[in-house]
Amino acid sequence: MSSALGGCFAWNYVKVGYDNFSAYFNTFYNASISFNAGIKDVTASKRAYDLSLIAGEHPAPFVISQNAKQDFEQTIVEASKVLQYHPHSEFTEDCLFMIGISYYYQGDNLSGERKFLEVEATFPDTKRVAEAEMYYGAMELNGQKMETGRDRVLHAIRLGRMEKKQSIVAMSSAILSDYYLRQGDTLAAAAYLDTASAFSQGDEAAIYACRAGRLLVDEKEYKEASKEFSFADLLAHDVEIRFYCRYYLARAQRLMGHYSAALDGLESLLRDDNFFDYFPLIKYERATVLYDSGEVSRAVTYYENIDTAYSTSVAATRSAYRLARIYLYRVGDFQTALKYYQRVSSHPNVYSISDSGQMMARILQDYLIDSYKVLMNDSLYYSALDAERKNDTSAAYSKERIDTLYEHAAQSRDQLAGLFMFKLLIPDSAISCYNTVIRDFPNSSVYQSALYSLGEYCYSSGDTVNGRKYLDDLLNNSKDSPYAISACSVLGLPPPVIVDSARISYDRAVELSQKGKYAAAIDKLRLLLKNSKSKLAPKALYMLGWIYENNLHVPDSAFVYYRLLSTEFPNSAYGENVKLAVTGYETAQQDSALARKARADSVAAEARLKEKADSLKNLPTKGRQPEVRTETKIGPAPDSSRKPVSVPGDTSAPGKERSGDLIKRGKL
Repeated sequence: MSSALGGCFAWNYVKVGYDNFSAYFNTFYNASISFNAGIKDVTASKRAYDLSLIAGEHPAPFVISQNAKQDFEQTIVEASKVLQYHPHSEFTEDCLFMIGISYYYQGDNLSGERKFLEVEATFPDTKRVAEAEMYYGAMELNGQKMETGRDRVLHAIRLGRMEKKQSIVAMSSAILSDYYLRQGDTLAAAAYLDTASAFSQGDEAAIYACRAGRLLVDEKEYKEASKEFSFADLLAHDVEIRFYCRYYLARAQRLMGHYSAALDGLESLLRDDNFFDYFPLIKYERATVLYDSGEVSRAVTYYENIDTAYSTSVAATRSAYRLARIYLYRVGDFQTALKYYQRVSSHPNVYSISDSGQMMARILQDYLIDSYKVLMNDSLYYSALDAERKNDTSAAYSKERIDTLYEHAAQSRDQLAGLFMFKLLIPDSAISCYNTVIRDFPNSSVYQSALYSLGEYCYSSGDTVNGRKYLDDLLNNSKDSPYAISACSVLGLPPPVIVDSARISYDRAVELSQKGKYAAAIDKLRLLLKNSKSKLAPKALYMLGWIYENNLHVPDSAFVYYRLLSTEFPNSAYGENVKLAVTGYETAQQDSALARKARADSVAAEARLKEKADSLKNLPTKGRQPEVRTETKIGPAPDSSRKPVSVPGDTSAPGKERSGDLIKRGKL
């Protein structure tokens, strides 16, 4: 029996050894090669991504490269063969981990979760529980299982600390930092990056600390941020990482008001040739320190030097943007500000700054155009008023022309005020323009909007006294204004009850017309038309024409309103409807005029013939014998009592038109 057992043990030992040997060289070796290549690629890509975050480049969300995807796909194929053909080999656990991690980096969270569940079920005593919990939790977070995923990663951190697995603690902390950053909790995200830095080494620790410092700066925690940057500077070996540690340290010192310390740190960077490639950014930060410390003239000189000497660097973009804002908001030189905003677009692209610079360049171009319109319209309007006051016949203006110039002057100033208020964000200039509209153009169409804009701005800026004054003026003078509801909302009042007087007049006119009271209906419609901006004006004109044509049978009056409708509101449905009728009536009027002219010409000719005949009868006959002639008569003898010659097609008396002609000729 012992001999037999010994033989079985020996055979099993040989079989397991062969199984391990075959699994390793046929499949596991290839799987591990592909897996390590994929991890190496991901590590390099992640480091580049983190550096772009530190540099403030706002990269797109991190994704692995195509080569890494292929490596992980090959890993899954080879490792699956081990599980299929050699399920009892010593590489089974490692293969499960490699497959699960490969799925994680490929973004296949569901398949990855299944593999790590299989690890827990197959190897309950595994020494890689912390790693399994970390990846499992990370995939749950990616799959929106927030609470369970967060708890698993926290468990991985606790296990990693107990087992002194620093890499697991660092990576788990970085995963939780990303989670809290997505949740909008910047301080928690910075705290976990600090933990990741504490459990890392070298450049990796410096990157985590530098990222934490950037987040703390965003939260205005400048003192804590300075500590992170200083700590990162001690750990960093890479030149780029060391530069950003010291660069951001100087920035944090500037934001704390420690200008001397910031300048000393920047000057030390300029003295180190290792940072030669970063000199434009260092000089840009130095100029900003000077500007914040009050040395504006020196700062502008430095900015201008960077803009020209380093035009191919992002520092030139930032300098041009700074100069544009200085000239716009501090100096008030809009032309120079426009020049520098245009230069922003000619320099390398910088996130948010380049787009903002192009937008501001367009706004300033609009400002120059709007300013010219204000000057031009003011000149025309006040020249017209002056000519009217002096009764200058050589420059005579009609009242309609002066009213039009008045409206244009008000609208151009209101447009400029809106540009100041909402685009250039210069409220003082906007308030000045709005007050000019209110003072000089109270009868303009933009008077109400100017009152509301001033009132709303005063309220939002805390000046409730002036805000209420402007809004009360709006409500007292223009209750039917479309701005009235918004004004009541700002004042906390119930919305006003708006009575549509035009609608009331029109409905009353319809009611009177149905009762046969056409004169009263016409009066109501004419009252409605006094407000030329009413939406019911086209409908009212059409109804007036209809009443005159079909109820009162006065086609001439109907034609007047139809023609007014077709000229004033040609694009309305009613204007399109009467165009043919107006054309037909005008043609009929022309025909009647020709007929009347033909009749007048015929009567005049007969009168001349009669006058000539009468003159022949009165000639003297003494001493002369009447001459006897024989004539050949053609047709009947002329009848002096015959009626005037009629024109074919004319069946009406001269100067009149039958009431039905408008319908027949206009084809209504």
